[in-house]
Amino acid sequence: MKKNITTYIVGLFAFGLILSACKKNAPDQWLQENITIIGKVPVIASFTVKPPQTTNVGAGSTVTLDLRYWSDDPIDKINLRATVGSTPQQIVSTTAYQKAYSQVSRTDSLLLPYPVPTGLAVGTAIVMEVEVVNKNTLNKKATLNLKVQ
Repeated sequence: MKKNITTYIVGLFAFGLILSACKKNAPDQWLQENITIIGKVPVIASFTVKPPQTTNVGAGSTVTLDLRYWSDDPIDKINLRATVGSTPQQIVSTTAYQKAYSQVSRTDSLLLPYPVPTGLAVGTAIVMEVEVVNKNTLNKKATLNLKVQ
């Protein structure tokens, strides 16, 4: 009887070893085999008006927009677009990436001038959109609302 119990225990132990030795696929094995990693998305830390006291702007004036951003992957360009009132969005500028690292903010910094159109009525809304585009085609957008005073 003792021999049967010992044989049974050894058999269970051997069976357990056999099961644990089988290679098991990771739950995401199919996913790992069927995706292509193209890189990382850029980060926009802030997009503000300089000086930062106001977002009210005068018609015909030039506003300086301060963009703070970074990316682990190489950056290709920065696009600035504007939507004035109910008009369709228009591209204002496309700037090629130039390294401008700021020790203070630990980001790249870029000052973008925006000439506010003349003849706008007081209270007209202007939506500024900036887009940082990496060379891997991944991008990040941020918006800023301005108001004509």
